[in-house]
Amino acid sequence: MPAPLVNALLIEAPANSHFAQLHRDPQALTDAVTLYLETGLRRGNGVVVIATPEHVDRFLSRLRDHDLDPSRFLKSGQLELHDAELTLSKFMCNDVPVWTDFQRAMGAVFDRVQAFGRGTTRAYGEMVNVLWHEGKQGAAICLEEYWNELARLYPFSMFCSYMLDTQDDDSYSGPLEEIGRTHSDIVGTAEDERFRMALDSASRDVFGVPLSQMVGFAKHRDSGEQRFPSGQRTMLWVKRNLPSAAAAVLERARRYFEASLK
Repeated sequence: MPAPLVNALLIEAPANSHFAQLHRDPQALTDAVTLYLETGLRRGNGVVVIATPEHVDRFLSRLRDHDLDPSRFLKSGQLELHDAELTLSKFMCNDVPVWTDFQRAMGAVFDRVQAFGRGTTRAYGEMVNVLWHEGKQGAAICLEEYWNELARLYPFSMFCSYMLDTQDDDSYSGPLEEIGRTHSDIVGTAEDERFRMALDSASRDVFGVPLSQMVGFAKHRDSGEQRFPSGQRTMLWVKRNLPSAAAAVLERARRYFEASLK
């Protein structure tokens, strides 16, 4: 997704949009989340942040740098901050999210925030990232589906983030296509086009052809894959169809990518 479209989605955040972004750089994460939160606060939207304490501190610090005082919004009820792991504990049972408990916990949050904000509530969440890195990818996808169900009851936009290095073969061992399936959009990053070019160079070395062109014409198993940026979509195809070559392609692509930064 080109940068202007990415920023438009983070800024406008229409009601019942549910989008995700895959990051390998905490700075890029902070930039994206701050744009999303700051726009909502300035517009008077209710804002909910469910994140790790470390990331909450980064977001609040950036808001202060942009001349926004988080304490004012917290006192007014327009902004609520929640710890990701503590929030998970309210509705997880035997490593599986329970819908009724999730609805009760998050419904109470949205009821409060909507009373003090106007327009569409904005929610940002990292609970799925916590589950993913604990090896509970199935639970993470189930939680994404619960967010979609909750959107039938409340008008809000949902921004999910995953800290995943998409230039590392291990990132493609999990069901990334399920992240695409459960979101309306996968938000790209500034690195995507450079990664696509590096991947094309690497695939020429290994296969003699830039695979992004081939993948662009290939049929996908489901629409979820098509929501990813070109480079990630290409690697999903390679991982599925040419798994023995995936690690070699990514290693070469990483070298090309790093060389492009010099």
